[in-house]
Amino acid sequence: MSEVPDLSGRTVGVTADRRGEDQAVMFRRMGAEVVLGPTIATVKVPDPDLLRRRSDELIADPPDYLIANTGVGMRTWLEAASVWGTSDALVAALGRTRIAARGPKVAGALSSAGLPAWWRSPNEQLGQLIEHLAGEGLDGTRVWLQLHGDDGAEFVARLEAEGATVTTVPVYVWTRPPDPAPALDLIERTAGGRVDALSFTAGPQIRSLFELAAEAGQELGLRTAVSGPVVTGCIGPVCAAVAGEYGISDPVVPANWRLGSLVKAVAEELARRR
Repeated sequence: MSEVPDLSGRTVGVTADRRGEDQAVMFRRMGAEVVLGPTIATVKVPDPDLLRRRSDELIADPPDYLIANTGVGMRTWLEAASVWGTSDALVAALGRTRIAARGPKVAGALSSAGLPAWWRSPNEQLGQLIEHLAGEGLDGTRVWLQLHGDDGAEFVARLEAEGATVTTVPVYVWTRPPDPAPALDLIERTAGGRVDALSFTAGPQIRSLFELAAEAGQELGLRTAVSGPVVTGCIGPVCAAVAGEYGISDPVVPANWRLGSLVKAVAEELARRR
């Protein structure tokens, strides 16, 4: 069994909204002080009428492909259909569709509903999934894309360039936190040299962090901190690519893109730097 890093005297900032407390518990068990500063908020089913229309459309005429992007998104969609009394019809229609799953979490959500994934991206990246679909030949096909908190414009464009007709399914969106004070406190501490590490589980957390910092006049201090002494951890390569846009050139990325692995990787890097 590997030795648990001792983070006594170290401070870690956590920017996630969902599962932020889970990270905090893990870091605290290693002795760290944790500053929770969620930089985004997840709003489920922002437009119930639109989601219901999309569901009814799919039930009436299932598409050739559905890109199941996230576990929370598919579970939320199926839960909403249950409230409307159309979950059985939706599952039946999805059963006549080739479902491409972005990763194991969404594949698990599908399996719980009795839906098999026709194909699953081995690296959990949406870009690779779309490349695989392109290899199948998309000209003249209908592809539905369950969105991942934003409008997915880049991926819609790529699918349409392959000749597909694309319909998006907005199940949840990311917004600014309703109370930005904790995030602003985290920014001030980081820029002031009072945070040893930052943890990110999604690219939008990074974007929002820097937007809030700029509005507070702290962007330069934040950039200086994350490009120097502060350890930054990203849950996977997509998140790390966003970090690179803000000058974080070498974030810690665990080999296994999971929450526990992220916490361990950040902790080990902090221990190494001690």
